[in-house]
Amino acid sequence: MKAIQLTGPRTLSVAEVDPPEPSPGEVLVRVRLLGLCGTDFGFYDGTSNYLRDGLKRYPFVPGHEWMGTVVGLGPGVDPALAGQRVSGHNFRTCGRCPQCRAGRIRYCPDRSEIGVLGDRPGAGSQMIAVPVDTLTRIPDGLSDEAGALLEPTAAAVHALDRLEVGDRDRVAVLGAGTLGLAAAQVARALGADPVVFDPQPGARELAGHLGLRASEAPADADEGAYEAVIEASGSTAAVRAAVRLVAPGGRVAQLGTPHHAVDGFDAAALVIRDVTVHGVLSGIGYWDRLVTLVERGAVDLDALVDRVFPLGELDAAYARLTDGGRGRPKVLVRLDQGVGAEAGR
Repeated sequence: MKAIQLTGPRTLSVAEVDPPEPSPGEVLVRVRLLGLCGTDFGFYDGTSNYLRDGLKRYPFVPGHEWMGTVVGLGPGVDPALAGQRVSGHNFRTCGRCPQCRAGRIRYCPDRSEIGVLGDRPGAGSQMIAVPVDTLTRIPDGLSDEAGALLEPTAAAVHALDRLEVGDRDRVAVLGAGTLGLAAAQVARALGADPVVFDPQPGARELAGHLGLRASEAPADADEGAYEAVIEASGSTAAVRAAVRLVAPGGRVAQLGTPHHAVDGFDAAALVIRDVTVHGVLSGIGYWDRLVTLVERGAVDLDALVDRVFPLGELDAAYARLTDGGRGRPKVLVRLDQGVGAEAGR
């Protein structure tokens, strides 16, 4: 099979490797679509904090947003899974620590995350072996593209749950990328009144297409006007703005991941306003809720897809991530097609 290899900053290739064998409790999945995000680009250009802190090292197989079809079963797996379209979370945990035993697997101190944290290869392969208990079946009513977006956007559902958003809340969403637009749609489904802030005209236009209110700059918004603020971009300006926008006694969800310390972060204002801040890690535990919202039309994930690149245009797919003016945020790579020549620089 073919697998993406990231061997150094801006150095990609597609290699021939042996497919994995599913262990007991695992299935073999033929990966159809791979999603690329800001974390992937940080690995690509070498700026990732995971690389800087020694949590990830070249070379490795990237990829943590994916969907595919079950084509093989490990021992002890229900035969009914064969042929099912699936996606899944990427945490691999020890299963023994107090956090794992309590069912809080996202807090396992010995966890790895495929394609992100630790030595396990990512989903950028034509086949991957995955534990059954990490999988979510993709219903017939969801497209392949929507299935590939379940992993990142489930984190948006987690953020809204942590903020306990209700129909009386004014909600500010900073960033109209994949996470921000998903979060705003979920907030609306909960009866709240979300406003999406993004400096890019194309991103605001897409928010409007989704029926969301959008504004160019948080600086134009009233200070302390929002009971709930979701920072979904990871940008320095947005992290600072979240503190200014949140109301006294309000709540902030840090959903985006800044890849460096944020200078000028006004922690004193959080204290003075008695604000609660949540760091939001992963969407584990929220996939079924997200699937229900997508099935009933409350959340449109297909609208977030910019383009699907064939595996032979891998460099172009990563380059597309740098185009801040693109109208839609999500870039996908199709892995279940052949590639004529090795991609890479």
